[in-house]
Amino acid sequence: MTTLDARGVSCPEPLLMLKSALKNESSIELLVDSKNAFENCESYAKKLGFTVEFEKNDDTYKMQIKGKNE
Repeated sequence: MTTLDARGVSCPEPLLMLKSALKNESSIELLVDSKNAFENCESYAKKLGFTVEFEKNDDTYKMQIKGKNE
């Protein structure tokens, strides 16, 4: 599983990072520290049919984005 650390990165860069990674990966761990970035990335992944699980610790959202067959 690839891990993308987008903490401290302004929108829309976290979403662009996720879009790029999903071209080559079916399972990604994404770290963001903005509610807006979290919501945008979660919505995008679900729109493409990925499942999204997450946990929030302090200011960090840790997202597990997985393809249908994972």
